[in-house]
Amino acid sequence: MNRIVFRHKFALAAAVLLLPVVLMSTGCETQSMIREKGEVAYYGGNYAQARAEYARAVDNQPSDYRAHYHLGLSYLELDQPGRAQRSFEQALTLRGRDPEWRPRILDGLAEALYRQDRLERLQAMLEDAVREGNTTHDRLRQADYLMKIGDPDGARNAYRTAAYFAEGRDPRPYVAVADFYEQINDEMNAVRALRWAYYVDHGNPEIAERLRGYGIVPGPTVAEAPPKPEMLR
Repeated sequence: MNRIVFRHKFALAAAVLLLPVVLMSTGCETQSMIREKGEVAYYGGNYAQARAEYARAVDNQPSDYRAHYHLGLSYLELDQPGRAQRSFEQALTLRGRDPEWRPRILDGLAEALYRQDRLERLQAMLEDAVREGNTTHDRLRQADYLMKIGDPDGARNAYRTAAYFAEGRDPRPYVAVADFYEQINDEMNAVRALRWAYYVDHGNPEIAERLRGYGIVPGPTVAEAPPKPEMLR
């Protein structure tokens, strides 16, 4: 009796191990296999094939937020922002509360709206994202797109607000402030923002190199604590 049970368990284990081989040999594909084909095509620059694979994954499993998201990216690469928007919106519906996926989905949606010149819808989405998420990433996204659509005053406020509410040792908002001032040829404030970034992350080689570009040798006296109250003025 024990031998029979053992043979049964062995046969079951062997069947489980052989299942992927059987599926592949019979032409059956798992959802992850379809997505992987899309990924290979996407990162290989074959965006039409990537779109086809991710569309197949969506048809196969409409609740697959990963497939919807990557389908949106493929549509952006194919210069079809309207379809990209719909894919990102579907991904947001499925995974909009996930702190890992929400930011990247919103990034894609913002780009899709921007490329369609749907500026009012874009601004509303950016504001909603800041109000609901209230993260540094949300504020920087808003600032980036306000700058793109020709609202430097709004972008300035958004960048400085992102820096004001930044937490921990994250230099990104201060670097973004420096980028903004460089775009409007305000060297004095660009350098000052880089000094803030250096204070927050003095071991960052990119920040150090940018300071050197202004003729400033990085060191302890270069760092400047961000004047938080001033950032909202």
